[in-house]
Amino acid sequence: MMQSQKGVPRRNLEKYLHIRTWFLALLALVAVSAFGQSGAVKSIKVRGNEHVSTDAILATMRTKVGQPFVEATLANDKALIEAMGFFEAVDASAHMNDDQSGYDITVDVHEYAVVKEIRLTGNKAIPSAIIMKAIEVKTGEVFNRRQVAPSSDKIQELYTKKGLFAKVSDFGPLPDSRGTINVEIIELHVGEVKVNVASPVRTKKNVFKHLIKTKAGEAFSEQKWGDDLRRLYSTQWFETIKPTDSQPEAGTINLDVDLKEARTGNIGLGLQVDPQSSFAGFVKLSDSNFRGTGQSVGLDLLQSTSGGGPSVSFNYNNPFIDNRDTSFNFSLYSRLLFRFAGTGFGGNSTPTASDRYFERRTGGTFGFSRPIHGPRTVAGISTRIESIKTNNLSTTTNDNFIQQDGLVAVFTAGLTRNRRDVDQDPSRGDYLQLSIDPGLSHITDIGGQVQNAGLLGTNYFLKSNLEYRFYYSPQKPRPLDKLDDPRRVFAFRARFGTISGNIPFFEQYFVGGVDTVRGYQDDRYWGRNQIITNFEYRHPLQKSFNLLFFVDYGGAWAGYSGVNAFTQSDRPKMHLGFGPGLSFKTPLGPIRLDLGFNEHGKTRIDFQIGTSF
Repeated sequence: MMQSQKGVPRRNLEKYLHIRTWFLALLALVAVSAFGQSGAVKSIKVRGNEHVSTDAILATMRTKVGQPFVEATLANDKALIEAMGFFEAVDASAHMNDDQSGYDITVDVHEYAVVKEIRLTGNKAIPSAIIMKAIEVKTGEVFNRRQVAPSSDKIQELYTKKGLFAKVSDFGPLPDSRGTINVEIIELHVGEVKVNVASPVRTKKNVFKHLIKTKAGEAFSEQKWGDDLRRLYSTQWFETIKPTDSQPEAGTINLDVDLKEARTGNIGLGLQVDPQSSFAGFVKLSDSNFRGTGQSVGLDLLQSTSGGGPSVSFNYNNPFIDNRDTSFNFSLYSRLLFRFAGTGFGGNSTPTASDRYFERRTGGTFGFSRPIHGPRTVAGISTRIESIKTNNLSTTTNDNFIQQDGLVAVFTAGLTRNRRDVDQDPSRGDYLQLSIDPGLSHITDIGGQVQNAGLLGTNYFLKSNLEYRFYYSPQKPRPLDKLDDPRRVFAFRARFGTISGNIPFFEQYFVGGVDTVRGYQDDRYWGRNQIITNFEYRHPLQKSFNLLFFVDYGGAWAGYSGVNAFTQSDRPKMHLGFGPGLSFKTPLGPIRLDLGFNEHGKTRIDFQIGTSF
């Protein structure tokens, strides 16, 4: 068998040469095809542009003069020019020139018109002037399609911040007026608002007009509708509140709420224990929705076994005295406040009948409040006038009492911002209250341990108060149809106050007890200044039963001197209280029981009807 010089069989060599011949032929075919598609670009001509410069268009293209022509690159250039946003139509084509030496490129563009006018339609909830600031398209410039999406997003954001729902349905030149840009907005409007109350119906129709602010025909606001439902819940007039909604057509939402009224009138008879007045029998009559008008009335009568006569108070509130939801309230009372004397006042032993004295405070309060800048911010003014008379004084045997009899009048101007989800049991939001309380006292008789001859006659004082509360839950917000759902809650409160002027003893700030620093005796510390902070973690065990843990830190200082063991401080001095507690929801309202430990290692149990804050 014949072989090659290197020992390769001739048959294999012929096979190798045959394959190489076909491979070279294929390469030649590919080369010819490539040359036909990628001859050099000789020129690029742009036509139809009037305001957009040719240089800007050429800079966008990847096809360049002098480079090989590639059809795929030219197709991509067309897409890049369209993406500039200035053109309604773009066409790019390539033609072999006359001498077959390369390609001439032609780019035809059809510009949008210069914007002469921007026309807004469909917006009612947000003024046109505000929306125009969000639109990036400007008059005097060529319309650019790339500005449509960000402008629409900004318009949507304006509605979202106000809790409204809307969409931009059209944004572009009008067909018959290319210089006019039409921006069409479709807002979600309220079709109907229906309140369905299960019979028998007690609450008057005009009361619901004050409670439900969402009206038919206006732009739908989820926040506003939520506030309406929370307002219904906060009245505690309704046993069940079930909201529903439907959208019968695009851009319209119908709102319904089904209600079942609760019993609002109560009669209470009982016996209570008070650390200051021992046992006392009470009678309470109240109605928080009197005759279905939204007005509340209450009459309280309390008689202590310690004597001194009954304590009586009458309370009235009308939350809707006009169409602006101005509220009016007043209270008339004659109350007995027992004070410990002898070793009992500020001491450690239980006072005897001869050691105990009391004050009778007779007077009243009245005030007005009104929402401003929305329903969550309320401004108010009120006045308190009291006549103070100290009784049962054993001046012949001791002087361990405090007597400052006369008249006290205080005017209060305040501002409240309430952003809590639910007032009765907040799980989210905050609460801010600021008040200024100028007052006067006209003291006619003084006596006892705390002497202040300069207090006799008429004197003036000023209280300044600030309170802030904050609530947070790691769980999801309560749904609007289940506003009483239990939540794990972290709650914080801070209170600051200061007094200037010559003030009676019992108009000072007092710290110690269930509403200030738990673990200490009621009113243990007093002064012209106070700082109180309270922190609570509330953990629901059942829907009506919470376990909680609290830490209180605060104090009062720079006031009247101490009495017996109740020593006081002239400088800021804070005190710590902490411990566990329980809270229960009952038909008569929430009840709390706290076990407080103080910084001296002592404990105290505090009982309270109502929430802490």
